Amino acid sequence: MCDAQKTKLLVVDDEPIICLACRRVFSRQGFEVEDKTDAREGLRLALEQEYAGILLDIKMPGMDGIQFLEELRKVKPDVPVLIMTGYPSIPNAAAVVRLGAADYVTKPFTPEDITQSVLRMLGAHKSNGDGIPSGSLPATVEPAKNPEPSRFEQSELLFLDEAWVRPEEDGSAAVGAVLARQRYTMVEAVRLPRIGEVVYQGLPLAGVEMADNSLLLIPAAVSGVVVGVNEALNGDPSAIFDDPCGEGWITCVCTTRMDEELARCRPRRVILATKDETFAKRRGEQLASLGCRVETVADGEADWSSFAPKADDPRRTVLLFDADSFGEDGPQSVGRACLASPSMRIVVVASSTSEWEAAYREQRIFYYAVEPFDDGEIVEILNSAFQRQIEPAPPPQRHAAAPEPIGGVRTTNRNGRKVHLLASPAMSCERGGLGWRIMRKLTDRSLPVTATKNTADVSPTNVVKVAGGCDRVMVLTVEDADRLPGALIRDTKAEFGSTAGEKTSRVTTLQVQSDPRSAGFPARDGRYTEALAEHIVREMLSY
Repeated sequence: MCDAQKTKLLVVDDEPIICLACRRVFSRQGFEVEDKTDAREGLRLALEQEYAGILLDIKMPGMDGIQFLEELRKVKPDVPVLIMTGYPSIPNAAAVVRLGAADYVTKPFTPEDITQSVLRMLGAHKSNGDGIPSGSLPATVEPAKNPEPSRFEQSELLFLDEAWVRPEEDGSAAVGAVLARQRYTMVEAVRLPRIGEVVYQGLPLAGVEMADNSLLLIPAAVSGVVVGVNEALNGDPSAIFDDPCGEGWITCVCTTRMDEELARCRPRRVILATKDETFAKRRGEQLASLGCRVETVADGEADWSSFAPKADDPRRTVLLFDADSFGEDGPQSVGRACLASPSMRIVVVASSTSEWEAAYREQRIFYYAVEPFDDGEIVEILNSAFQRQIEPAPPPQRHAAAPEPIGGVRTTNRNGRKVHLLASPAMSCERGGLGWRIMRKLTDRSLPVTATKNTADVSPTNVVKVAGGCDRVMVLTVEDADRLPGALIRDTKAEFGSTAGEKTSRVTTLQVQSDPRSAGFPARDGRYTEALAEHIVREMLSY
C-alpha cells in the first residue's frame, strides 16, 4: 500500500493542468482526490470537509496561497499543507513557514517529486516527526503461483530483464530480482534503498556486496518512491537467491508511472515439455518460484504454433524441453517446434548421460543445458532468454578518430520550450555512449538537436547566463550523494538553481551517483546507459 487507503487530498491551483496531473498521479495510488481552480471554492471545501492533506498553489487570482493559509489556520491549525510554487521567494517562504506549511515543491514537478513530498507530509503528520510512512506490506510478496496463463493479470510478476515487479491496484508494488547464483557463497551484505528515496526504472535499486569488495547492482523494474524495505535481508541476504520472488523481495514502491512503465515489462512464459510427471511437478514448481508462468505439454506431436505469441502480444515464450523423457524422438519434436514457432526460444534440458546432444544442436535451439536445475544455471539461462535487446556499441574502427565528447545538448520540445542540458563531466558521443543515446532519442522524436562541445561551464554564473536564453536548464553532474553507483537524484533546490534569482524555477539538477571505478558517467552496460538516457530525455520533454 502507498499508505493511501482512500485518503482524501485536496488540490487547489488555478492551473487546470496541475490539478489534472495531481489527480492522475494520486488517484492511481489509491487516494481520493478533489481539486479546485478557484481558491475561494477550495477554501470552502477545506473548511467544510476533512482532508489528510492539502496541495496549495501560492500565486492565484482573487485569493493567493498566503491568504488561503491564513484563513485556513484560523479554523484548522493542524491540517498538513504542501505548497506548490514556481518561484519560492524568501518573503513567501517565511510566510508559509509561519503559517505551518509542511513543505514546498517547485513547479514544474515530476510525479516522483510530488509523490515524495506528499508521502513525507503525511508521514510527518502521522508520526509528528520526519519521514515517509513505511506502508503496509502488500500481498505482492507472496511466492509466485502457477495459475492458467493470461495477459498481464494484476497479480502477475512482470520482468524488466532480471528485475521483477508485482503491481497492485492501489499503485503500490513489490519489487525484486531473480539473480544468478554464480557467486552466491561470496555474498557479504545487501544495500537496501532508504524509505522515501526515489528509484527509477532500469537504474540501481539495491546492491549485493561481495567478499571480493565488488558490488552487484540490482536495477528497479519500475519508478516510484520507496515506502517499505525487506529488513530481514540485512540479517540474512540468502533469500534474494533462495526465494527471489517470495521472501527475497527487496522493496515496496509507491509507483508513479505504472501504466507507462509496465508496458516495457514482460511476463515470463515457459512451456515445459516433458513426459515425466515427476519432472513436470518438480521443475514446474521451481520455475514458478522464479516468477515464471508455466504450462506443461506431454505430447511431442503438439501444435507448437499454438504457443507462439501473437503479433500484438508483448510476452516472449521459452520452450523448456526435457530431452530424457522424449528419448530418440526428441530432436524431431524440437525441429518441428523450431519451424512452427520461429520466435520461441528453445532450451533443451538433458542429463549428463544423454545420447542425443549432437542431434539437438543441429536444430535451431537457444541453449543446450546439462542438469541446469541442480547447479542453479537455470536462472542465468532464463535471464538471458528473456533479456531485452538493446542496441550495443560497435567495436571501435581502426584508425578512426573518436568522436569528441560533448558538454551539452539543446533542443526545442513539443511544447515549443527551449531546453538546454549542461553536463559535467562531458558525455561520450560514441555510439552507445550517454551523449549519443540522448541525441538519438531526441532525433528519433523528430526534434531539433544541437550539441555543444566539451567547453560547457556548469558554474552557477554560467547556469544563470544560459537560463536567460531558454525556458529550461538542466544541469547533469556526477556527484557523491551516498547512493548506489549510477543512481539518479533529481533536485530543483540545488546550488545551481539557488543562485539564479528569478530564474530559479528554470533550473533542475540531475545528479548521478559517482562510481569509484569510473571518472565520468558510469557505463556498466548498454541497458543502464539506455535507461539513464531515457529518464534524461523524458525530463527534457516534460516542460
